[in-house]
Amino acid sequence: MSSAQAPTASLLLFAYNHEAFIEEALRSALRQDLDDYELIIVDDASTDGTRAKIEAILAAGGHAGRRIKTIFHDRNQGVLAAVNAAMAQASGDVFVMMAGDDISLPDRLQRTLRIFAEAPEVQLAYGEVAFIDERGAALRPAPTCGVAQRFAYARARFGRIYAGALPCGASAAYRRRLYDVFGPMRVGPHGEDNCYWVRALLLGEIHHDPACFIQWRQHSANLSNYQPSAGDAWRPRHLDWMEKHAGMSAQWLQDIAVARAQGLISVWRAAIVRYAAMREDATWSLEVASLRADPWGRWLRSAWKLLQVGRLSTTFRMLKLRLFRSRREKRWQVLAKLKSNGPV
Repeated sequence: MSSAQAPTASLLLFAYNHEAFIEEALRSALRQDLDDYELIIVDDASTDGTRAKIEAILAAGGHAGRRIKTIFHDRNQGVLAAVNAAMAQASGDVFVMMAGDDISLPDRLQRTLRIFAEAPEVQLAYGEVAFIDERGAALRPAPTCGVAQRFAYARARFGRIYAGALPCGASAAYRRRLYDVFGPMRVGPHGEDNCYWVRALLLGEIHHDPACFIQWRQHSANLSNYQPSAGDAWRPRHLDWMEKHAGMSAQWLQDIAVARAQGLISVWRAAIVRYAAMREDATWSLEVASLRADPWGRWLRSAWKLLQVGRLSTTFRMLKLRLFRSRREKRWQVLAKLKSNGPV
């Protein structure tokens, strides 16, 4: 990959109350085996010693070839605002995402930039992850026998909002065109990966690299992961997380409208993705209503929304979930297994 072909990288590191982990995370960001890249660090008004640790590491020096910017918020603004702020300051052709409690492997930037250099149609790239616990001990290694995959709406099954790709913002990188075209994300319940996965598919393709990009730390402050020690107390938090996912279509519909207004997608593509967006919201909403055993009036309103987008079999499956407590318990066990990142 020649220097004329190579895109430039902005590594965006987001921290909030990561005092116990930020040193290891930041040092991994500074030790990438790339000669020149930009590092933007956002601390979203941490209430612990996160900012002090960041400042101490940077003050120690020894970071030649790293163009470093810091953004220290005076008040907590949330993940979406932190991402918007970092992207507004970034100058690279590719935005590589990183959390202040994770560890990026040394070749992450090199591998990521190679993907974008070799495939102009790729708008988003992500890799595998290895799970670690609070102390850095291995919980589950990254798969070692995978193959690279590409995802695009043109090749996806009808109505799949992510075209078969699995959103994983922890290991993701986005071509800056996605920010330039669509602008900052609106305030909402969605995650930045849910937003950018669809933006990437609207403008091109997603590439999944089978190599491990990061060590993804699992701890009690994670938003959606199941912690065995929490028991049933995990369930209300997970329902809240699911309910937020049932309101993501507002961002998607806005981005679809932007892409259509600029002639970047056809009328037909816009209609298909709008349908997929509404179907995704309705599916999440009915599963929450079923797991929570909502009153029948509320449950039927959610069921009607899903039926309107043609998901009869899913609606019937959710009806059985709502009717039978044993089915709900079984579903909770499945969700816990999916969200638990312990040894397998």
